[in-house]
Amino acid sequence: MVARLQFPVDSAEAFAELRRRFLKLPAKPKLLATRDGGIDISSPGRQSLSLLVGEESAGVLYATDVYLSPGFGAPPHHQPTEDELWYLLEGTLDARIGMQTVTLAPGSFAYIPRDTTHTFRNNGTALVRLLAWNAPGGHERAFEAMRDKAEAGITDFPSLREVLGHHGIDLHRDADEVATNDGVGGAFASKVVRERTHARDASMPGADIRVLLDASESAGRYEVRDVMLCAATPSFRLGDERAHACFYIVRGDADVTLDRRTHAVGRGAFGYLPCGFEATVASRGDELQFVTWTTFPD
Repeated sequence: MVARLQFPVDSAEAFAELRRRFLKLPAKPKLLATRDGGIDISSPGRQSLSLLVGEESAGVLYATDVYLSPGFGAPPHHQPTEDELWYLLEGTLDARIGMQTVTLAPGSFAYIPRDTTHTFRNNGTALVRLLAWNAPGGHERAFEAMRDKAEAGITDFPSLREVLGHHGIDLHRDADEVATNDGVGGAFASKVVRERTHARDASMPGADIRVLLDASESAGRYEVRDVMLCAATPSFRLGDERAHACFYIVRGDADVTLDRRTHAVGRGAFGYLPCGFEATVASRGDELQFVTWTTFPD
């Protein structure tokens, strides 16, 4: 059970203070054998489980595994103080990221730097499943506030403008509004990879590795890789002395060794490694696919 800070967020200043309090907490390694071990923060149109919250990562990261119902979407918005990253697991999602309009399919990746407009909608007839993470942590409190409002019968986004603003999310008032980093290049450029085969190949014997995001593309903040291992591959090491790392099993079964204990996990398993911690991942079948992302603290 995650011990949560009992700190109400009723203003942008309170949200900033919450993040400062996160920084004083210890970060500990975490392994969820399935997504069902996450914290349920669902609201109408979103069946969402928090895999990692600010209290667990010393405020460095937030991660969620979410199903989006047909017809559900979010209007144009941006976050001035946090970056957002997506990896699509199931379904088809129509989105705008910065000045780019895209359709994302399973295996697609998107990097949305702070102050970048983004909007999305499930225009299909099936559920969309999205893996998303935000840095720094705290985004989960906005979803929890949305859940609380929904319980009071408030679900439309215009009515949520104030409470989302308290949590660092700026809803745009019309489709023509832009954010500071829309359409920019360099370190604050957004990035979309529609298929893993379009990403840079960093493979090694026994491991098909695609670089979805390099540190040079994110002002030194993140590295994201899509990894496929065959059964013959020895264990794949994760973790870094200088960075926080997470991984998520997209397909297949794995043995994950953490703190000298080996755990058998499958699709939907999630792991978090603070700076200085390591884990190894090995395939238990013909093929294993997982996504790993590394966050380098400021």
